[in-house]
Parts: sequence; structure tokens; C-alpha cells
Amino acid sequence: MLFRSDALRDALAEEMARDARVVFYGEDVAEYGGAFKLTKGLLEAFGRERVFNTPISEAAICGTGVGAAMAGLRPVVELMYMDFALMASDQIANQAAKWHYMSGAQTTVPLVIRASVGAGKGYGGQHSQSLESLFTHIPGLVVCYPATAADAKGLLKAAIRSDDPVLFVESQALYATRGHVPDDPDLVVPLGVARVAREGTDATIVAWGPAVPDALAAAATLAADGIACEVIDLRTLVPLDMATVLASVRKTGRCVVASQAILVGSYVNEIVARIVEEAFDDLDAPVARVGARNGISPQAQGLEAAFLPNAAEIAAAVRGLI
Repeated sequence: MLFRSDALRDALAEEMARDARVVFYGEDVAEYGGAFKLTKGLLEAFGRERVFNTPISEAAICGTGVGAAMAGLRPVVELMYMDFALMASDQIANQAAKWHYMSGAQTTVPLVIRASVGAGKGYGGQHSQSLESLFTHIPGLVVCYPATAADAKGLLKAAIRSDDPVLFVESQALYATRGHVPDDPDLVVPLGVARVAREGTDATIVAWGPAVPDALAAAATLAADGIACEVIDLRTLVPLDMATVLASVRKTGRCVVASQAILVGSYVNEIVARIVEEAFDDLDAPVARVGARNGISPQAQGLEAAFLPNAAEIAAAVRGLI
């Protein structure tokens, strides 16, 4: 059993040992080990040429990452908080995501951008946003958001080995959660493949990131009432494994889509639209949505708890469809 944070560190260390082209950098990631001590020890293991600190400039971090990737390295960079990805929106959206296409496939950008999401820890409006939906709208960019320790490790290894730029979203609330991780240096979870986290026949719950444990908790509660829910953990948002989602919806006839992002403009809505478009005749009820309140994430513990979705809301959404 490993903490999710340890699984991520192991993935990075294993890939750095496997491939000398992999470098890692960001703000305070070397001696300090990053804001969450997730990369502690990497400097001592791989040296200053491959693990180093940067100025406080997300644009510089991502911009140099694009250049390093195009020049033949396989950089992994850290943005600390996902909110700060907006400071590097040009480098991510117009440079990293576009150069393979704009060069006529003559160059690749094997860049991984790690960005933590802080909702649930009282960090407030500038450090708690779930912004994955914004980046799913950028063609050319892969977006991962794992929920388990094993998937965090396997997906990060797959992301580092990929020739595509990857935004790798990490939930801070899940860093301290433990899970079984196979002791296998070749453990790789393929990008774009969802996971059936729990099988069921009465309703489907589609979720990603911290909404997955909430969905599983809701499914356990509903099972006591005789309602069998199937839980689909997307793991990768782009590319989207719609085949697994549709297969589940066609089996159950009912669906709830949940995430920690606010619902206005959320990727939740894209999945709902695809289900309605592609499996309308198989639905026995409208597709329901669960997400954060439409507002700025508060700092106060009680207000933040009210802002975020939870297992009880997911369970209530399912009951509303039965």
C-alpha cells in the first residue's frame, strides 16, 4: 500500500532512471521537495542538472518546457497549483498543444505539466479551482486526472513516455490516500482508457479525480437500499474513453456525471451531451449532473464544504433518477 504522493514520486524516479532525457523542474522542487514534499529526494538521486528550481514564473516554466521538449528532452514541470496554469496559458495552449500540428508533424512536444488542485483544504479562490475543463477545450493537449495511487503512478509513467503534451492534474485531497500499487517498474496505465471502478446494473456514475471516491461512497450507500450503481473512473479526460461510458449507460439506462468543477462550462456537460446524443434511446431518465456551486471557492471550512459536491449529493442525484 502506498500513499498517492509516494506513487507519483516513484513514477517520476523510475522514469528518470529509465530515460536520461527526463528532467524535472519547477518552483522549490529541488532541496525543498515541492510545496507538498512530493519530490523530496529526487535532487540527491539525479543531481542538479536533472532536478532544479525555477524563478516564480509559470510562463517561463512552461515555455522552457516546450523548447526543451522540442529539442529532444522529455521535461516534467510542476506548476504547484492548477490556478497558476492560467499564467502560462499561451505556452500551454498556443505552443505546447500546437507545434506538432503546425510543424507538419516534423516535431513533437513530449512535455508533462503537473498541476495540483487544492479544493477541500481551505486555500481559497486563487488556489482551489478545478480548471481541467478549460484545457479539455485545447486540441492537441492530453488531460489526465487520476483518482487512485496505482493510476496516478501508471498514468504519470505513460504521460512521460508519450510524445504528446500532457496536463497531469493531481488532487491535493488525494495525496494522503493510500492504495495498492503493483511493485512493477513497467506499470503503465494507457492514456485514454477508463476504469470500471464498481460494477452495477441500476445506474451509472461517471466521475474523475476526487469525485471518484465520492461516487464509490455513494454507490455503497445506495447498495444498502438495493440500488446497484456502476462507477466509471475516466482517468483520462482527453482522449475520452466514450465507449466505456456508453457501454455502461446502455446497460443501466440511467447516469449521473460528477466532478469537483463548477457546472457552468464544465466538462461534465460535454459528457452529458455525448450520452444524450449517442445513447438517447437507451436512457430511462434524464442524465443528472453533480458539481461544485457556481461561485468562488471559499476559505472557511464550513463554506467550502457547502461549496464542494459530496457523496450524499451524488447518491441523491441517483435516487432522483430511479
